[in-house]
Amino acid sequence: RGDCLSSNVRPPKDDEEKIKAKIAILQGRSKPLKDVVADILGEEPEQALVDAVENNILLAQEQGESVDLSAILKSIQSMSEKWA
Repeated sequence: RGDCLSSNVRPPKDDEEKIKAKIAILQGRSKPLKDVVADILGEEPEQALVDAVENNILLAQEQGESVDLSAILKSIQSMSEKWA
């Protein structure tokens, strides 16, 4: 189950889920965001992209929404290409 990569991110729905997440982190079953982004993209991301993804996650977390990392990455890359 740990090998399954989901691009959906959401805040814990209750205290039990929050505790399970903290235990998983302490057991080393978490990955840095940069590694998750690299897995989705298939290449090493620039730090600016990782920072933009993190900001989107934090905003969604504040609003209690879930986030689709793949959709965020496509959106950011699309904007980058238009501005380049």
